[in-house]
Amino acid sequence: MSITPPLAVGQIISIPIEKLVDGGSGLGRLEGRVVFVPGVCPGEEVSARIRSVKKNHAEAELETVLKPSPDRIAPPCPVFEECGGCQWQHLADAAQLRAKVGILRENLARIGKLDAPDLLPPMPSPRGFEYRTRIQLKTDFTKDRSILGFNEEKSHRIVPIEACPIAHPILNRALAALRSLFSDQAGRPPGLTEIHLHLARATGEVLVRFFSEDKPPEPIEPFFKKFTDAMPETVGQVYSSSNGRRRVRGRDYLIDRFKDVPFRISDRSFAPVNSDLIEPLIDTVRTFARPTSLESVLELHCGIGTFGIFLARKASALTGFDENEVAIGDANHNAIQQGLTNCRFTAKPVARAVRDLVNEKKTFDCIVMDPPREGVHRKTLESLVRLNPSRIVYVSCDPATLARDLKILTDGGFRPGRLQPIDLFPQTYHLETVVELIKK
Repeated sequence: MSITPPLAVGQIISIPIEKLVDGGSGLGRLEGRVVFVPGVCPGEEVSARIRSVKKNHAEAELETVLKPSPDRIAPPCPVFEECGGCQWQHLADAAQLRAKVGILRENLARIGKLDAPDLLPPMPSPRGFEYRTRIQLKTDFTKDRSILGFNEEKSHRIVPIEACPIAHPILNRALAALRSLFSDQAGRPPGLTEIHLHLARATGEVLVRFFSEDKPPEPIEPFFKKFTDAMPETVGQVYSSSNGRRRVRGRDYLIDRFKDVPFRISDRSFAPVNSDLIEPLIDTVRTFARPTSLESVLELHCGIGTFGIFLARKASALTGFDENEVAIGDANHNAIQQGLTNCRFTAKPVARAVRDLVNEKKTFDCIVMDPPREGVHRKTLESLVRLNPSRIVYVSCDPATLARDLKILTDGGFRPGRLQPIDLFPQTYHLETVVELIKK
């Protein structure tokens, strides 16, 4: 019997690509061995160089596309192959969405043990580019140069950028203003490490956060003024140093509008980055939650109240928790501005909040949760079941952790209803999914 020789680092192989997987790479098999290759399309045959060999798979880098897919397109970004922000600019938008739904289905079946979920047609993003309303820039200043950009994939090396094609044009104008400001060495604040740009799409307001390892320069007002002069849309600039000191010019928050409702979003709060799909996302959560005037709602990871403000209009009462104190301040402000008296948002870690509610023997008719990418801890999910909701709405940005958590909830007495994939993040492998869970 012949023995297949092991793959070696540096070896060049020819391999067909079966599909795309979590993380954005393509999966191929060479004589039964799994090899992951980034920058490829399903159905292609490529030449790739082995970069690393693990116990159960190997990783390679693309050398040449031998047989291209009809879905392959020319990426518009000149640094696409270096920057870690996007993984799929080389793939047509419709093919991206098919791949994302395929990854979701596979995770639901393999991890969640859900072989035939009620998956609704995915909602595509109206725009594949210029959709992001928030970007986080990395900086690197030396005596003779200034670099603004994003981290390279799996690296801390900063890839310089002139503009970002997935960012809203107003943010790219802000980026150009920063590059011009920093071209003069005297205009570079000491120890600057990151700059966050945030746009309120409905109002056109821009908020800038500067992060530095050093204290703010004195005087800092001329620096702030130069940027505001270049970007009149700027309503606030916040300079945060590593010792916790903050200097603010103007406001430290934006006012945006979702479904014609004003929302305050502070510099340390969070809102979805694809403004084209915020309202369809809100509508989906409301449809799945369907609270009535006799029902109570618990919202976990509530943030600024993006969902809760609208749910509270229909429910008898809404209780929200989030560990971000600034976001909770925004949520309560937003509720008061809407004249809602049946909401209460509290700053508390979600795991502790759920545990306390169980100990207090509280119950809720509906629970809505929008956790971070890592999902929800098993013990928290098991406690959550004891709150006895008739339905749960789970908003996820990661198919793998979603599938893991759904398995725990189905074992705890819930059955999945409808699942709505929403393409909040074109040009990347990330997918938002809203899931309806119903008590068995």
